[in-house]
Amino acid sequence: MTFKVGFHPLADLISPQRVLEESVIATNSGFEGIFIPDHFHPWNVSEGTPFAWTLIAAVAERTRAVPVGTAVTCPTLRYNPAIVAQAFATLGATYEGRIFLSLGTGEALNEVPTGNEWPKAGERLARLREAIEVIRLLWSQEYVTFDGRYYRLRKANLFTRPRKPVPIYVSGFGPKATELAGTFGDGWITGNLPESYISEVLKPALEGSLEKSGRGGPGFQRIAELLISYDRDIDRATESTRIIAGAAEPEVQQNAVYDPREIKVYADRVERKNLTGMMMAYDDPDDIVEIIESFASKGFTWVEVASMSPDINQFMDVFKKKVLPHLAASPRR
Repeated sequence: MTFKVGFHPLADLISPQRVLEESVIATNSGFEGIFIPDHFHPWNVSEGTPFAWTLIAAVAERTRAVPVGTAVTCPTLRYNPAIVAQAFATLGATYEGRIFLSLGTGEALNEVPTGNEWPKAGERLARLREAIEVIRLLWSQEYVTFDGRYYRLRKANLFTRPRKPVPIYVSGFGPKATELAGTFGDGWITGNLPESYISEVLKPALEGSLEKSGRGGPGFQRIAELLISYDRDIDRATESTRIIAGAAEPEVQQNAVYDPREIKVYADRVERKNLTGMMMAYDDPDDIVEIIESFASKGFTWVEVASMSPDINQFMDVFKKKVLPHLAASPRR
């Protein structure tokens, strides 16, 4: 089984110029794909939250070889799924064989600011399921008429399509969304969750749905997103994770907080000792290798790494010289 490592620029927190620069440096350093977050608001007050789809084209143009896509897009509220289908059909036709689309149920900070009510979890999941159906219909059929619970099409036709369908990866951090990934996706994206939760809850949900759907062939991707901060000074590495610490606070998730200024308040309140338990901070490259290899051993085919490091150049340098060469020499490659 092939195991790859991709780079996830924090495009919801930095300028478009930095996203492009970091993506080029990442591919030159040995990263094998670029996973771009698709946000309207960031997880903290930031220097920029550029539009993800524009970045995909710009990154694909500059990197030339590696796959590029979102991690992840919510195709249900601020985006109509038909527009998502058109956008990624065009990207796929422009950069044949290199574009992927990752989909999820969304976050309030991206959907509420654009005038949408924030639905309950069950409705968000139902909307995602129907949106995937709409996207696949438009990619595979002509002049589509569709009457769903949430979306409708009237003789809708995409005149620009890639020769090969764009793969759809579905985000699943709970069993129901993970089942959806196995039923309708070409891959599954999750995060650095407790090992017991992945093995005892999520994996059975995934494997059961793959068995029923017949989608579990060798091409099905299992992707883990890891947020890592590296610095030779562990205190600096730890403190640097505070930039997205608010995203991990239960109050932010449960109360559907969508104003970055409020989320920053939560992040600033996190005690230093608690940052260590919430985030992944390292001062030893061997520890980074170990955590990435642990996901390879769990059957994942990709790890996409986001850097919260205080010095992105130091992070890239240690991955280029130590982490990625070690992983490349692993028997799992």
